[in-house]
Amino acid sequence: MIDADRLRALQARLLARAQQPVPSGWLPVVMAGHEVGVAAPEVARFLASATSHFALAGHRLVLLDDGLDARARTALLADCALRLRDAGLLRGWRDEPLDIRPTPREAPLATIERAACRALGVTTMAVHLNAFTPGGDLIVARRAEHKQIAPGLWDNLVGGMVPAGESEEQALRREAQEEAGLDLDPSALTRGGRVHVTRQVPEGFQSEIVQVFDTAIADGTALRNQDGEVAAIERRPVAAVIDAIERGEFTLEAALVALDALLRRPPRG
Repeated sequence: MIDADRLRALQARLLARAQQPVPSGWLPVVMAGHEVGVAAPEVARFLASATSHFALAGHRLVLLDDGLDARARTALLADCALRLRDAGLLRGWRDEPLDIRPTPREAPLATIERAACRALGVTTMAVHLNAFTPGGDLIVARRAEHKQIAPGLWDNLVGGMVPAGESEEQALRREAQEEAGLDLDPSALTRGGRVHVTRQVPEGFQSEIVQVFDTAIADGTALRNQDGEVAAIERRPVAAVIDAIERGEFTLEAALVALDALLRRPPRG
């Protein structure tokens, strides 16, 4: 058996890396009267000076959206994202809109290009799947070397953002098909905890809430990546996964997602 105290100590070390304060001097981003993100000073100055959509007020970056609805805010933010990209203040471009919400359970205030979320410190929603075999092993995936973030590191079998217009379950089922060729049975899913990652990253500030799911994968199930973003899929004993997490071979999010599951069920050695 894996020592639960070891798992909790490892989780605590990883959470210390995953949950960091907002850097000093960064500005809250305000939309519709709600603080929805945080921006570096250079990003805030650019948006307030190069566009007519934002203003600096009381050490806050405020979207000038009085009287606007979600669709109109989305149009303003689309223009801002393009300007940030053209100014070299965004990394990558995904053509994938994500919701901006005051809290995860409230209605969206707007949508924004995924690549702009970290530049504005907007909280994003993601889903990850722990896939267990009947014998208690974990099935894990290695990220392709061409991935912009954490290339070559190991990951949960399935993981991805929840785009605008999808529920968590819909996003998980789509990602499972794209990343592993897996048709998920919703009745076989167990909802785990939530992992909230807050930390400065090269793209800006990451605020990401990951909903954890678990499922069982029958022996002999054919798993094959469909979208080119996974380099390998492997079955590993839990003890080997824990050792690899301690060596830093898993992404931070995937490590915390795996530990969430292992601390909810007696792991096997």
